[in-house]
Amino acid sequence: MLDRMQNIQDFITESLDYFNSKFEKTSMDKYFADRDTRSILDKTLNDIILSVIDISIESLKYHKRNIPKSYKDTVLACYEFVGDVALKVAPLVKRRNETIHQYLKINWQNVVTVHNNLGDIKEFAISVCREREQKQVQSTEQTENIKPHHHH
Repeated sequence: MLDRMQNIQDFITESLDYFNSKFEKTSMDKYFADRDTRSILDKTLNDIILSVIDISIESLKYHKRNIPKSYKDTVLACYEFVGDVALKVAPLVKRRNETIHQYLKINWQNVVTVHNNLGDIKEFAISVCREREQKQVQSTEQTENIKPHHHH
């Protein structure tokens, strides 16, 4: 499971960079005019949001919490572990639901909104993994007596 969380975090980071590079090369007009541009941005947005949901589920499982019914609530449930960044990322989840239903004007807004929140998404993914790693270190320290390191 730990590897899975790290894999998802890596995928999110990679996808955010890819999404950003494609977004920087486009405009609203090009998005409307060019089907390839729409497909790339919409699919990458979808991948990012689904990965955020996946990493949230993994975190909740790790903490032996129930998984909420809605995607938004699943991300919000991570607030306990990662704090305010969960509140920033949770509203983005509904952006995915709209994107699938081909409303072009709304879609472009969703693409822009997700682009404006790439930093929060990255922070969320990193925080979820970091929080879990800290838990592991604590439990390791409790089970072993860690010898102090002598620096020569």
